[in-house]
Amino acid sequence: MKTIEEIEDAIVKLPAQQVEELACWLESFQSKRVTAPHVEDWLEQARGAANLGLNTANILAITRGEE
Repeated sequence: MKTIEEIEDAIVKLPAQQVEELACWLESFQSKRVTAPHVEDWLEQARGAANLGLNTANILAITRGEE
């Protein structure tokens, strides 16, 4: 099935029980897609979050309360 129309045509031919199962599956699938961030989205948000001039040693010192 390559198009929405083909999918719709196939759904119309399903028994009611399978339509219900499909609806539940689609709802579950959609909720996972909405709540689970994509790696690309996360990377885009993280880009530029680093503090220039800080290295790992500086950050560890800050977390230890040394700075």
